[in-house]
Amino acid sequence: MPRRPEFTGRYTDALHALEVSTERDARVENIDGQYALRVDFELGRYLLATNNDELVGLADEDAGRPWRVRFFDGALADGPSTLVADRSAAWLIDAYDAAVADLPPLVELPPHS
Repeated sequence: MPRRPEFTGRYTDALHALEVSTERDARVENIDGQYALRVDFELGRYLLATNNDELVGLADEDAGRPWRVRFFDGALADGPSTLVADRSAAWLIDAYDAAVADLPPLVELPPHS
């Protein structure tokens, strides 16, 4: 059974914190059977935030678990996405801030002639 509504309710505060920090919509997404918080940015960049013990999905209980924030590039490319920043911290926003500090600049596409 899909757990998106369950995780959306459980992680309302985390979703809101990401929305405020990024000024973008945040949502719960199922990625190959693991749930994560996701925010999409320009030029195919997106972030995934997780907090289970293996730091690959969302935990059934969020208290006291570290957060992992990963940024990826490549949603506009034909190949797989590329991990460009990966940081963990006890608090979601601390992990987000650390990952943002590690981000390489976006590569802009040349204008069409």
